[in-house]
Amino acid sequence: MSTVAPNSQLSSTPSDPAALLDGVGEWVEAHGLIALLVLLAIYLCSELGHSLRIPLWHDEVFTWTIAQAPTLRQLLHLTQTTDLNPPLSYLLTRACFHLFGVGTLQTRLPEIAGYGLALVCIFVFVRRRAGNAYGLLAAAILLSSRGAEPAIDGRPYGLLYGFGALLLVVWQSSLIAQERGTRARVNNLLLVFTASAVLLTHIFGLFLWASVVAAEAARCYQLRRIVPSRLVALLLPLAALWFYPPLLRNHAAALFPVEFQAHLTDILSYYFSRTSRDLVGLGFVAVLIVAVAGGAWFRPAPRFVLNRPEWVALVCILATPIAIIVHLTQMHASFFNRYGDIATLGLAVLLAVLVCRWTANRPAVAVCASIILLSCSLRLQDAVRFAAHGDIFRHTEPIILPFQLAPLANADLPLVINSGLVFVEMNNHESAPLLDRTFYLTGGTVAIHYTHANIFENMSAEAQALHYRAHVEPYSEFFQQHPHFYLLASDRIYPEDWMLRKLHDDGASLRLLGHVENSYRDHDLYEVDHSVATH
Repeated sequence: MSTVAPNSQLSSTPSDPAALLDGVGEWVEAHGLIALLVLLAIYLCSELGHSLRIPLWHDEVFTWTIAQAPTLRQLLHLTQTTDLNPPLSYLLTRACFHLFGVGTLQTRLPEIAGYGLALVCIFVFVRRRAGNAYGLLAAAILLSSRGAEPAIDGRPYGLLYGFGALLLVVWQSSLIAQERGTRARVNNLLLVFTASAVLLTHIFGLFLWASVVAAEAARCYQLRRIVPSRLVALLLPLAALWFYPPLLRNHAAALFPVEFQAHLTDILSYYFSRTSRDLVGLGFVAVLIVAVAGGAWFRPAPRFVLNRPEWVALVCILATPIAIIVHLTQMHASFFNRYGDIATLGLAVLLAVLVCRWTANRPAVAVCASIILLSCSLRLQDAVRFAAHGDIFRHTEPIILPFQLAPLANADLPLVINSGLVFVEMNNHESAPLLDRTFYLTGGTVAIHYTHANIFENMSAEAQALHYRAHVEPYSEFFQQHPHFYLLASDRIYPEDWMLRKLHDDGASLRLLGHVENSYRDHDLYEVDHSVATH
């Protein structure tokens, strides 16, 4: 293991704050496994607490439903036609359902475990070069980052982080074996497994795979030779791309609201949103260190702890959001920050090794930075609060505030849902009597006219494939049969919603009945009389 030794301690009395911090840092350096277990306990408590308080949202409902498909063949079909992801995350969720029963936490458990794996692997990746304290700092940065926010979701991202970080560690192991002059046959098998898992988890895993391939190419250039066994180990997983063509075809057929479409300006906004909190936290650490120990702790080491191939992997991972945004911009497809958050793996390593170099690998700085970043992100406080409350250890289903029809003057009238997101969530959460009178209306060219999107126009096929109890009808047919109905909407205009705007333009009678408390984003209930509309 190649590490940089900590610099010599400053002369100080045992009561000095600087000496106390140095003592804590040396303890963590000597007990890295215990420190990592504490970090994982913080992570687990905070995730369990949040999962207990947040019901499954729209995208997670897809995971929950598809994982319960009657057969594996149907599961694979739904991943290619309805949710458009490779199948591994659904298969792991299905396994969790078989082992622990069907539920909200079980839906999220593979991703929670995946992000926990990412924390361990990032710790190991940095620890091998900079020691335990800076491995802990890298893991703390990853946990504190905004990229950790989707880790709770029952979506493929947590698993992508976990398998991606594992791929980095396995590849680095081959690098270290080369440095030591040993052979790593088992390592090549692990490379095949981890790279395949990355590519089978999410289509953007291709960028993580490409980052490791680029790093391996840098190593081959450095050695002036190619290692055939490692090349085969990295190329074999490309067989997973067999699942990609249907995903790409169906995605290309979708139209997205202009507000959601990727733009090159998203590159700057992405990196600012994903780094600002960490940089502010590290700035606070610098101020604290200067106040406690003066500037003596900031003595740059003569070199960085990573070698050239590792830097290539790091830079490529950090640049992944740029490649994704440029690609989606050309396709006029949507971009959300979570699409690029695999870059936080690189960010965690980068910030940790920068702090390591600026402080000549002093463990105390890494420990201070870890605590401050965990506090700034509220991870530490949330973990303590949830653990003290105790309900996370008796984990039940999140409390859902259902939509109540009782206050309505005429409970026999149908209920139309303005939002496709809300409609999907209600099908998962609401009672059968309510769903029997609930509708989502597709608009065809009318919907495209208002939203410039068709992302919910396939709702009828989706409802049939996923066995929704509520109904989906074309809006023109529905209005002919039900000119008088209730509409659940929002006074806030969402880019993908069109119904309320269409009714206003048609001159339909819209009477706001009031604000309805529920667990969804829409809370305004209208009574609509479309018979007076001017077409």
